[in-house]
Formats: sequence, C-alpha cells, structure tokens
Amino acid sequence: MGPIDSKSYQLRVRITADERDHLEKLRAERGRGETISDLVREAIAALGGSGSPGAGLLSPKTQAQVERLAVLLRREPRQVEEACVEGILDLIETKCEVPLIVMETRLHLKYRNHNETQDFPWNTDEPKEAAPEDGSLTAAVKPSA
Repeated sequence: MGPIDSKSYQLRVRITADERDHLEKLRAERGRGETISDLVREAIAALGGSGSPGAGLLSPKTQAQVERLAVLLRREPRQVEEACVEGILDLIETKCEVPLIVMETRLHLKYRNHNETQDFPWNTDEPKEAAPEDGSLTAAVKPSA
C-alpha cells in the first residue's frame, strides 16, 4: 500500500520550546483530554474551512456557548452541536418533551462541584422568579410606577 492509499497522512513541523509550551498550556486549559495534535487539527480546520463540515458556520457568541457546553459536558464542540440538532429533531418528531442534551446538562450542573459550574453563561447572580404555586403559566405582573 503506497502513501496515496493511506487513510491518514503525517505532517511534521518544527516548533520552538516556547511554542510547544504554549500549545501544552492551551491543551491543559481546555481540559478535554485532547492532544496537541488535536489542537493543530482544529486550527487547520479553522484556517482553511476544509476540516470538519460546517466549521465556522456559527456566530462567535454561539460558538463560545457551544464550547462552554462542551467543557461542562466533557465533549468535543462538534458532539455538542450534533446533540443539539438531534434534540431539536426529537422535539419536532415529538419523541420527547425535553431533549437529552438538556437533561444531561441539568444533571451536570446539579451534581458537579459548584466551583466547576459557577462561570457558565446560564448562571447569573440575578435571582429567578419562582413559578406560581398552582402550576399555571401566568406571569407575575408588577405594577407600574
């Protein structure tokens, strides 16, 4: 089997010790158990758009939220995107009332250490208004001044 028949190719690049340390720091900060090679693959995909299909189609704000969810769920961002789409399809097909990824996220937030989850975008310091005791969906109306 020649190199053309190979399913993968290897690329060797010389980097400085500082560059390697920087990549290692980035890898460790992400906390996803990935390798430096995984970071490089992701960077190549972002540069050329030829990596994963659909790469770069999300707005920067949405991409940041997907990445935060990926950290919380200990998954790759692409897996989070796929789970979100599957959840939407399940809702459309009335297979469920709450998508699996939503239930999983709630469980992670409930059972993980408070220090791990306090910086996620859905955690705010603003207290949420309690739902009415009778279970109705009517909103509390505040009198205007």
